[in-house]
Amino acid sequence: MKVLITIPHVFAPKIDSPYSSQREEKRDLKRKALFNATIENINRHGKRSWIHASLGKGKEIITREIEANLGIDLTVKIYTHKVHTLADSLPIQKGLEIIYAEENDVAKIPMIASKNAIEEVDNYDLIGYMEDDILIEDKEFFAKIEKLVEITGGEYAFLPHRCEKIPSEGDVILSGDPDGGRPDLFWDTGETIQITWPLGKRSFYRATNPHSGCYFLMQEQAKKVRDYWHENKWNATFQLSGPLEQAGSGILLPVLKLMKPIPSDYRFLSVLHQDELWKRHPKEIKANSWIELKD
Repeated sequence: MKVLITIPHVFAPKIDSPYSSQREEKRDLKRKALFNATIENINRHGKRSWIHASLGKGKEIITREIEANLGIDLTVKIYTHKVHTLADSLPIQKGLEIIYAEENDVAKIPMIASKNAIEEVDNYDLIGYMEDDILIEDKEFFAKIEKLVEITGGEYAFLPHRCEKIPSEGDVILSGDPDGGRPDLFWDTGETIQITWPLGKRSFYRATNPHSGCYFLMQEQAKKVRDYWHENKWNATFQLSGPLEQAGSGILLPVLKLMKPIPSDYRFLSVLHQDELWKRHPKEIKANSWIELKD
C-alpha cells in the first residue's frame, strides 16, 4: 500500500499562551513529538525492519535487514514555516520531505497541509493528514482503515481516538463529546454501526466532536472530497473552532460521515497524543472505584 501523510508544523512561542505549540517550555517535548510523528512513524509502519541472525554454530550474531510483510510504502511531508519551526532538527530520512510554506500566516499552514494531501490523491492508495504530535501505535492501523472502508462501501471515514497516558493510571481518551450530544450540529445524528471483526464486533459512532487531529482516507474517498472542494473552490460554508479543526475535520464533514470507535472499543484505532492535555481537567471518579487516583 502506498500512503501519504501530510503534517503541518509550527513552533512559535508566545508569552503566557494557553497553547502547547506556543509555549517555550514545551520546546523539548515538541521536538521529540515531531521526531516521533515523522521518523518514528516511518520506521514503525514502513517496510524496513531488522532481525538478529546467527551466521552459524560458533559464529557471530549479526543484525540483518529484512522487509516486513505488513509494512507500507509511507511518505511523510511536513509543511512548516521557514522561521517558526523545529523541523530543522530532524535527521535525513528516506520517505520524509520538509516543505517550507511561502505563507507567512502560520494559521493557514494546517489547511495547506490538508489540501495538499487531498490534491495528491491520484498518486497514493491512502492519504492522510496528521498533526505534528501524533504517534500511530497500532502496527496494523492502515490495514484496518483499508478493510473498514472496504466493508462499509466508502461513505464513512474512520477516525481514531487520540489518547494520552496518565502515568501509572492508564490511557485517557481526548474525546470532547458533550453529554447529551449537540443536535444543533448537522453531523451529530447519533448514528452507530457495528463491524464484524475476527476477534469480535467493533462498534463505531458518529462523533459529536469529530476532531481527532488526523484523518485517513482511501483513494476513492479522497477523490470525492477533492471533487467537492474543487466544485466549491475551497470555500467553506462553516468554520470549526480553529485552523487545526477546520483542516482535520471540517474538510471532511460535507462529504463523509466521520466515525470513531465507541469509547470502550477505543484501542482498536487509538493513536498517541504526545502531550498532557489531561492535566487541564478535573477527574470524575466513580464512588465505588477500587483504585485511588491522584493528580
